[in-house]
Amino acid sequence: MSKKVKHVLGLSGGKDSAALAVHMNDKYPDIPVEYFFTDTGYELQETYDFLNKLKTRLNKPIHYLKSTNTFDYFMRKYNNFLPS
Repeated sequence: MSKKVKHVLGLSGGKDSAALAVHMNDKYPDIPVEYFFTDTGYELQETYDFLNKLKTRLNKPIHYLKSTNTFDYFMRKYNNFLPS
C-alpha cells in the first residue's frame, strides 16, 4: 500500500518563504502544494496585503491558521519565550 503524500509550505509574510512559494509554483507546477500562514494577531496590515498579492501570483489559496488563544497567552505561559 502506498502512502499519500501531502505537500505544505508555511508562509511567514516575508521574502524568503514567498520566494520559495513562487519558485515551487513556477518550477514544479505539477506538485500540489498547500500554503498556510500562522496569524499571531500582531501582523501589520502590509503583511496581509502582501499575502493577498502573493495569493494572486500563486493562483492558489493561502490557509490562515489562528489559535483560539492569543499570542499574549502563549508569551505568559512560556515566560516570554516561545517553544521551537
